[in-house]
Amino acid sequence: MLEVFIQEEKGFKGTDEVKKKDLDAIFAWCYTWGLGASIDEKSKDYFDTIVRDSFKAVGFPSPPATVFDIYYDLKKDKMFRPWDLKVEQFTYVKDKAFFELVVPTTDTYKHRYCLEQLLSVSKPIFFTGQTGVGKSVIIQNTLDILSQDNLIQINMNFSAQTTSLRTQQTIEAPGKLEKKKRTVLGAPINKRIAIFVDDINMPAVEEYGAQPPIEFLRLFIDRKGLFERKDWIWKYVEDTTLVCAAAPPGGGRSPLTPRFTTHFNMFCVPIASAAMLSKIFGSILGGFLNAGF
Repeated sequence: MLEVFIQEEKGFKGTDEVKKKDLDAIFAWCYTWGLGASIDEKSKDYFDTIVRDSFKAVGFPSPPATVFDIYYDLKKDKMFRPWDLKVEQFTYVKDKAFFELVVPTTDTYKHRYCLEQLLSVSKPIFFTGQTGVGKSVIIQNTLDILSQDNLIQINMNFSAQTTSLRTQQTIEAPGKLEKKKRTVLGAPINKRIAIFVDDINMPAVEEYGAQPPIEFLRLFIDRKGLFERKDWIWKYVEDTTLVCAAAPPGGGRSPLTPRFTTHFNMFCVPIASAAMLSKIFGSILGGFLNAGF
């Protein structure tokens, strides 16, 4: 995450004292999300105490706001601000299906922000969390927004019957990757590709403990390419980032090998609070009634 800030700002401005203050605050924020984004909600309270004790000089806001509830405003105020200030107003669209409506909340916004920043520097992302917390919705909504600019989506939904061959065929389907050289594939000029794999831990485990689609993706992300199966020629794949989502193991979902997950920036999306759920459904109901019910 620190790489994102440095690239985005192209260096820090001001006196040495101001630069040090900014860098300390940004490092503390990146430390928070780099190490703490993958832990569950109960553990985040304890992690909040650790971060505050480790970075006393940066001036985190006092509780009840945690270090996960704030961002560092580098461009304007040069201070920590609550994520609530960044959340857009919900606009009800009458002709849109109910399950396609997305009500922006603090949780959806901050995870969308992190997803956008990591995609901008081609870092693989993995969203996990209990069923129903909105992992897939956050990712899909973000990709849809970025698709209006220069992003191309390749979407896959894994099941117990998914094979490595089918996974490769989906990635190499016509109209997505372009052949740049004999052994190089990639996105079209001035474009990027995001491969979104939902329910990635659903493929069946074979006799010796492997999940072939997962092993294929591990090789894909580890070596940045794939084998042409017919001629056994190695092909590099450029300008392509892998984005995954999955609930914890159980109910047909299997644990993923650490050899695969070590490549990802992990985010554990929390369960929505009662106040958050009230805002979501209240916003939709209010929009429905105001639209001419």
